[in-house]
Amino acid sequence: MDAGKATPFWPEAQLLSADDPESFWIRAVEQGVVATTLTPAAQPKADWKPAEWAAQLPQAPAEGLVVYLYEKVTIGDGTQAGNPWLQETPDPLSRVSWDNYIVVSPVLTREMGLENGNMAKLTLGEKTLTLPIYILPGTAPKTIGVALGYGRTKGGRAAVGVGQNAYPFFGRVGEYRCAIQPGATLTKTGESYELARLQLWETYAGREYVRETSLSAYRQDPKAGNHEEPHLISLWWKEHPMPGHRWGMAIDLNTCIGCASCVVACISENNIAVVGRDEIRRGRDMHWIRIDRYFTSTAGHTGKSEEFPARPPEDFPRAFFMPMLCQHCDHAPCETVCPVLAIAHSSEGINQQVYNRCVGTRYCANNCPYKVRRFNWFDYTNAEKWVFNPVDELGRMVLNPDVTVRARGVMEKCSFCVQRIQAAKLEAKKAGQPLKDGAFQTACQQACPTSAIVFGDLNDPNSRISKLMEEPRGYYALSEINTRPSIRYMVKVRNTELPQPQTT
Repeated sequence: MDAGKATPFWPEAQLLSADDPESFWIRAVEQGVVATTLTPAAQPKADWKPAEWAAQLPQAPAEGLVVYLYEKVTIGDGTQAGNPWLQETPDPLSRVSWDNYIVVSPVLTREMGLENGNMAKLTLGEKTLTLPIYILPGTAPKTIGVALGYGRTKGGRAAVGVGQNAYPFFGRVGEYRCAIQPGATLTKTGESYELARLQLWETYAGREYVRETSLSAYRQDPKAGNHEEPHLISLWWKEHPMPGHRWGMAIDLNTCIGCASCVVACISENNIAVVGRDEIRRGRDMHWIRIDRYFTSTAGHTGKSEEFPARPPEDFPRAFFMPMLCQHCDHAPCETVCPVLAIAHSSEGINQQVYNRCVGTRYCANNCPYKVRRFNWFDYTNAEKWVFNPVDELGRMVLNPDVTVRARGVMEKCSFCVQRIQAAKLEAKKAGQPLKDGAFQTACQQACPTSAIVFGDLNDPNSRISKLMEEPRGYYALSEINTRPSIRYMVKVRNTELPQPQTT
């Protein structure tokens, strides 16, 4: 490649700095990254003053609504809209994938008689947008939200025709571009649209699924918000022997922010298929790990405002994020009902799924209290019908060669990234050393930006996971049914002095 050919591809003087195009190109290829301080085109004015800008923002109007344009954590401003992994990853709060929608408060829905999925026409000046409604507790009564980055006409199969473009609603406040616009109106159209929601429940059969406490209570008692685990009789004549390694996981609800990085990492690592909007609507998502979202509110806590004298507790929620994956139970209900022994408990505490034995009875999924097993209803990976999956040789380069690509008619679920465990054990064996704690990480653990997930050997008394298992905040999900999971959750501690909440 000569300098004459390189120049058209690197025309920016700021990007090239003092280098000639040839040297710049060679260094970029060697390093695999371009270090640049190129200033984006759309930047605030140099004399931008946040206080001055905030003073120009409108307050909640006496009439009309305030539109707030926001970016979802997955596709952002729309740059990542062509990635089907991200399109199918649900929003942390709404648990909706594939589409944008109009976020409204329970207060507004009670006023207008709206329900989830009702189509509504949003009008702001001469601009209109028709989208389905999603009711999100905690939304301000006269504020509605619409996600940006949707409605693209180019950008790949996963981007085109998904949602509606909300960028025309961008306006100005004084001298500044602003995503907050007052004076909007919302009109119910009478039509409906089924959103692709991955979580259709707000409670878990009335059971104590998540636990939390206040900071002051935790300081007084490290077991605040928790309680003693029941001592239940074993269902087995003999326990599973685990003389070598015994793998387990701890998840800290205090540091989980619901970003779903673990979900996308698991998809990438384990060749999980994208099933599309219609299959999600049928409840056939294939994610091996999900981030359950629950709301808690304080009983009897009401708020007052001029527009709405009394508002019920659900208008003042606090969100819970709880990663949920196969619990790798020592007393696994799925193992006892499989007629072909496709589910086996390993000597290292892993609930294993043997794909070439599975005949698709789905008894295991019915018997799983955590609902974390997924069934391949179709050949999602190979059939051309499922256009979001790699069906050609180039697309298949995205697949992880260390993990089996599942065929139609088998059950699949979290494997604790057993391929990474085996690779680390082989490396330790070649080095003639025991497997050290932290020598490898599961995909979800590696991707977690807040280190909420810890994985390791429970039989190693010096491992980090063994010490976390002794943490007073620790508890097991649905411990009262005695499945004896290998995943322990840490009670969420909130820095608040509100009365103890009730899970709703």
